[in-house]
Amino acid sequence: MRTKTKTKTWEEMRKTARRILPVAVLSIGATFGFVSGDVHAATEAWGPKDRPTFTWEEPADYVTFNSITNNPKIGDERNFVRIRKAGTTDDLVDKVQLEVGQEYEVSIWFHNNAKSKLNKRENGGVGIADNVRLRVEQPEKVNGGTSAVIKGIISSTNANPNEVWDTAYAYSESTVLLRYVPNSATIHSLGNINGEILSSEAMFGTDGAKLGYWNDMWGYVPGCNEYSGYVTYHFVVDQAGFNISKTVSKENDNNYVEEITVKPGDVLDFKIDYKNTGTINQLSIIGYDHMPNGLSYVSGTSFFKANFNEAGNFVSDKLFDGGINLGDFKPGDNMSLTYKVEVADDKTIFPCGDTVVYNNASIATANGTGYDKVKITVHRECEGPKELPKTGPTEIVLATIIVAGIGIGGAYYYASRKQLKKLTNSTK
Repeated sequence: MRTKTKTKTWEEMRKTARRILPVAVLSIGATFGFVSGDVHAATEAWGPKDRPTFTWEEPADYVTFNSITNNPKIGDERNFVRIRKAGTTDDLVDKVQLEVGQEYEVSIWFHNNAKSKLNKRENGGVGIADNVRLRVEQPEKVNGGTSAVIKGIISSTNANPNEVWDTAYAYSESTVLLRYVPNSATIHSLGNINGEILSSEAMFGTDGAKLGYWNDMWGYVPGCNEYSGYVTYHFVVDQAGFNISKTVSKENDNNYVEEITVKPGDVLDFKIDYKNTGTINQLSIIGYDHMPNGLSYVSGTSFFKANFNEAGNFVSDKLFDGGINLGDFKPGDNMSLTYKVEVADDKTIFPCGDTVVYNNASIATANGTGYDKVKITVHRECEGPKELPKTGPTEIVLATIIVAGIGIGGAYYYASRKQLKKLTNSTK
């Protein structure tokens, strides 16, 4: 590709660029939207730390990237990765706090700091950077209370150093996912490469996506500010979330609660509710039920309803045997699964009094598993002692005397017998 410079000099390219793109006379810094700032005020996560630096007035005598410390529009070029909310005129900054559902724009500046005269053929074109690439490292997941480190790496085979890098930070209070917006990686330049879409596979891959100035000479960037440019891409903050609840009702009462008292032999209606409360699709969620001893599923009663299936339909009994695939759910989608369960009339499992059992349900997703349970108190009446036969007044008096006699001590009984004998003898 280097041979193409023989048919078109960089001076000719520059004249053409000015003719095609009159915006060249505008402020590049204003176009890019960067805000001047002290790179050292952040965490200094840029490098290499020991690379030579240059000034706007005295650029480099060789190919090097983003090493001018006093760019009048963006400040210290070592701070070349910045971020802001997409679709806003907010300043591009080094750190943002992420909001779920919000879209963000990352902007990455590139500038070959070689003096423009080094681009000339008579100087051997030594100021032209070869095989210039941008590689981005960005995590897909950010744990709550931590920051995503977004790292941009500019490389060139004939630059010194061969690569430079900088970072921006995206803090999140809760665990979130960062989803790249397809086809959003765009190069911005005063050349006719302006507006071209970069391959995200390359940009986020191990090699990086080629940068440039002309769309027929990808990878070549001449020295001087007018050949500089920047790349933007967008990502959305997603969060996986869902609710699950398990409730129970007496059969056909439609009064679903978390705790219930029943009798042996009763039939109950169980219900599992699920809702996708996150911002991403939940694919192939799996429902499970874990039945305790003494409760048995009534075969063929599993009935599925959802906001996208209001009529509902009966589904497989696999809920109790390896789980049942309930399908895909977009953000906001919800469903309910109802089924009948019979309480065993078994005195060994449910003896007299109250016996408590729990029924557990779970929903498994690619982003975690949710659990809930219901409390079931099975009450069985206890059998009491048999009732004494009914009696008349005479029998009641006699029974009272007998009971009293049983409660009197032996000495009193003996004295009473003697007294009775004495009275008997006196009447003869």
